Amino acid sequence: MDLATIVGFAMIVVFVICISKRWLSPYVGLAIVPMAAAAIYCVITGQSVLDIFDWIYSGVFYAFDAESGEITSGTVRSAMMILFACTYFTLMMQVGLFDPLVIAMIKLVKGDPMKILIAATLVAAGVSLDGDGTSTVLITTAAFVPLFKQFKMRTAYLAILIALPTSVFNMSPWGGPLARVLSALNLEVTDIFPLLLPGMVVVMAYAIFVAWFLGKKERERLGFDPKQSAALTDEELDRMCDIVRNNDPELKRPKMIWFNLALTVIIMVMLIMGLANSALLFAGGLAIALLANYGLKFHEQKDRLAAALEDGMPAAAMIVASGFLMGVLTQSGMGDGMASFLASLVPAGFENLLPLIVAILGIPGLIFLSSDGYYFGILPVLAQLAASYGVSMTAMGVGAMIPLATYYATPLIAWIYILIDRCEVEFADYQKMILKAGLPAFALYCIVFALTGALGIL
Repeated sequence: MDLATIVGFAMIVVFVICISKRWLSPYVGLAIVPMAAAAIYCVITGQSVLDIFDWIYSGVFYAFDAESGEITSGTVRSAMMILFACTYFTLMMQVGLFDPLVIAMIKLVKGDPMKILIAATLVAAGVSLDGDGTSTVLITTAAFVPLFKQFKMRTAYLAILIALPTSVFNMSPWGGPLARVLSALNLEVTDIFPLLLPGMVVVMAYAIFVAWFLGKKERERLGFDPKQSAALTDEELDRMCDIVRNNDPELKRPKMIWFNLALTVIIMVMLIMGLANSALLFAGGLAIALLANYGLKFHEQKDRLAAALEDGMPAAAMIVASGFLMGVLTQSGMGDGMASFLASLVPAGFENLLPLIVAILGIPGLIFLSSDGYYFGILPVLAQLAASYGVSMTAMGVGAMIPLATYYATPLIAWIYILIDRCEVEFADYQKMILKAGLPAFALYCIVFALTGALGIL
């Protein structure tokens, strides 16, 4: 291995260790570690340390290839998308767009353990649309834990049925993992998201099947006969629905629900069809939503925007910082050297399986290294390797999203501890259950994406 390859691998190892040990936050690690590695490399090779700023600029903003005339955009594009998408859906949660869905699911359960579990799954899916796992846990557990306890159901099942659909909708454009993949592979939302939709539909159907299966077990354990058992009273149902209604009620805009729904549907259709840039769609939609929901009121518009930005800003800053790593890898020659070394390790004839290899490596990668460590530390190196064999970046991106099926078995996400605390389950028991439910979902993703050609392995 040459010097660039050695420094590149050392940089990745140091970054992954610092992230997994929680010595550095993702933003600090993504900025500091590449700058330090680049500085060491420049000093050893006799290059100007000031070259580092050019490398980083290309990773964050854009790089221009004088020979081909091509311009490669940096991570700012993805950062703008995640910033405005997170902000938009946070605002939609605040104005109560998803409340009717949650309330309708609660009213449908009628005291039946199977219906309760299916409703909890659908509610978790609906609430998780904003990309915030913490709010999904808080709202769903607040509505359903009392019901589980009232009917003596196993709250551990609720933990699984919150985590599983949340992992599906974490594939959405405003979810952190897809933004990381787009940044690492320099892709647009429209390059990957439409390819992910068939798998998301199938695995969401699988999540409902899991709820049905567990509900059947609970019916048998509790001796519930849906034809003879009494349903919940109207008072009990209203009490559960009030949990949803009373979540920041002063921010809700129930009279605007049809407008907000239509606006969201239009944005999503235009996004999937690739009719406009995703960041511009969400940015424009956010402005329209603020005006429509809060009228010509300067302070309300400003305050609601500031509050909604709290979810999007940290994620956007992290995506921008990933450009430091991408720029140093690509412009210094480290990435090419690492890819060449890894290419020598791939057996002949197996090159087209790299997207599937990325998916398999992602199971331990996401669980033990965190999404930042895997997507920003490991994926870019594997992407360089794939490029050397002509494997498409979209196939690599799809492969990198598949291990989200088992992602929530990780101990590195803070809201998981809130989930297991509220559902009164030990982490080790929860981890076994989510892996047991997640591995079939992983297999389903692989099958669907292989059959649709998204993985490029058939």
